[in-house]
Amino acid sequence: ATTLEAYAHQDVPFEKLVEELRPERDLSRSPLFQAMFTLDSTPKSSGHAMPGLSLRPVSVEHRVARFDLTLGLVDGEDGFTGELEYATALFDGETVQRWARQ
Repeated sequence: ATTLEAYAHQDVPFEKLVEELRPERDLSRSPLFQAMFTLDSTPKSSGHAMPGLSLRPVSVEHRVARFDLTLGLVDGEDGFTGELEYATALFDGETVQRWARQ
């Protein structure tokens, strides 16, 4: 029930949520959560085309983790692929690689 209720408010901007909840602020961490999981199960196409314009996905590397830990998965034709982004000040690379293997 809680999850279904949350879906009804999924379009609320994050900044508005922070403004309404007024959590205690600490500049060393995100105000509401430190770990995030995302699952993209949107059907993918090989690209989009418009007259005179073609689009294709581009991979972008992040140099700074926005949260302490983020696991993002994409449900594709060959199964799940994903990435694990982490704050290097909190986790070491060997630990994160072990998590990914498991």
